[in-house]
Amino acid sequence: MQRLKLLQDWLEKTPNDPFLYFGIAMEYMSAESYTLALEKFELIATQFPDYLANYYQLAKLYETNGDESKAIAVYEKGIALAHEQGDKKTAGELRSALEELTF
Repeated sequence: MQRLKLLQDWLEKTPNDPFLYFGIAMEYMSAESYTLALEKFELIATQFPDYLANYYQLAKLYETNGDESKAIAVYEKGIALAHEQGDKKTAGELRSALEELTF
């Protein structure tokens, strides 16, 4: 959990960095603290909606929690954002994950 503390310290200095929130969420995932991870992923979705990396992780966590409708909505929003940003690779990854869920 030393990385978590380091990320939290950095976040205090640069509170508008979505990468730090994302790193914290991923640390929570690694520690199987899924409720805390979900809180951070949702915060990123609200405060930093252009942070594309968040969409896959947030949707997967919704999927794992059995909330398929939220997962589908997040995948779809992420796909649209990836297209807006010209990121075909991420759009494809999100589409594949969505198709796995819905087929």
